[in-house]
Amino acid sequence: MSPLKTVLLAAAVSALAACATPASLAPGTTLDEARAKLGNPTGRYSLPNGGTRLQYSNQPFDQSVWNANFDAQGRLTGVEQMMTDAAFARVQSGKYTRDDVLRDFGQPAEIFYYRLRDEHAWMYRYYTYGGFHAAMFVYFDPAGVVKRTETGLDPWTIRNGGRND
Repeated sequence: MSPLKTVLLAAAVSALAACATPASLAPGTTLDEARAKLGNPTGRYSLPNGGTRLQYSNQPFDQSVWNANFDAQGRLTGVEQMMTDAAFARVQSGKYTRDDVLRDFGQPAEIFYYRLRDEHAWMYRYYTYGGFHAAMFVYFDPAGVVKRTETGLDPWTIRNGGRND
């Protein structure tokens, strides 16, 4: 295949993939329509109002987690990109549990255990303000309740100085 054809094919695939995100769903889309358009979610969660959340995560190799929320009748009520400082700011120490964090942010990119403190930390990769590679660390006590959160450098990008090459 010629280099031009390879570039055009890659551009076409990228364009199609960009269209197939939860952000492209119209309000009122049904659960079945969403799954038909986006494929199977990486997570499915029941919401307190009787609705359902379909979660589409690209962790650990991409910095996006999309939540598509549906009401009790199975109609889309909202879509949110969760890998943002604003979304992480909603995590409440002493109140949020592992289940809450999983429901909101999905599976972490990496899990750390700190034996001396007897705590686990879940790491989520994202871009912070200005497009910097960052990681949000959510720390849990032995009972699975959030102790604290911390933003830091994404350790996966430190190896190459934060460059994308």
